[in-house]
Amino acid sequence: MDTPIQWVAHRGAAADWPENTLLALDAAVAAGVRWVEVDVQLCADGVPVLLHDADLQRVAHRPESVFSLGSDALAAIAVGEPARFGNRFTAARAPTVARFADWLARHEAVQAFVELKPESIARFGRHAVLEACRRALAPVAQRWAPISFDHEVLALAADAGCERVGWVVRGFDEAVAGRARALPARWLFCNHLRLPPGPLPRGPWDWVLYEVGDAETAQALVERGARWLESMAVVELQHALGDAPGNPV
Repeated sequence: MDTPIQWVAHRGAAADWPENTLLALDAAVAAGVRWVEVDVQLCADGVPVLLHDADLQRVAHRPESVFSLGSDALAAIAVGEPARFGNRFTAARAPTVARFADWLARHEAVQAFVELKPESIARFGRHAVLEACRRALAPVAQRWAPISFDHEVLALAADAGCERVGWVVRGFDEAVAGRARALPARWLFCNHLRLPPGPLPRGPWDWVLYEVGDAETAQALVERGARWLESMAVVELQHALGDAPGNPV
């Protein structure tokens, strides 16, 4: 390929490891991936942690909400996704964002997209979620970019000095294009199935297309103009397409 694909590990190499854990992140980086994506929820005590859902049912087979647990209590719970992996990962834990920052500091070639989840924004407010992440990630301030479905929290992030933000959109039209330019968004993230057919809509952003699960889909998206692909199976896909991970852009 003339332009290397910039692979993004969706919640780490989550096809083969528990999502949003250091195990999944380590596996992605070991395969040469240089961009990772993680999700953030806030615990009851306001500590940000790497979790996609606001409850623990899927990752721990437990009914609790993360909003009912302090960070110390959460640290004692295995998040090894027993429905997928059985008892293989009983030592897996949901790292705090501060611990993730330490991990990122040790991997100097890696950058991160950090998704601010809507459930925590609704519970704690935009400012609280954003500032909790900014404080925890301050040691690696130039190595992460906030992303979210919530346009307003990204506007707050830009006003607070975050030079690069990524808006996660549910589709695309001229209204979305106008709001993306106003941010301005460095990236637009979208489930590839929710975009109109044909070449990717152009703008002053890069598209990051996610839910890419197989090489045929990835190749078709590249032919439509995609250069950033996000996948839980990023390790397998980059080899299937014969493409080395791109350098950070």
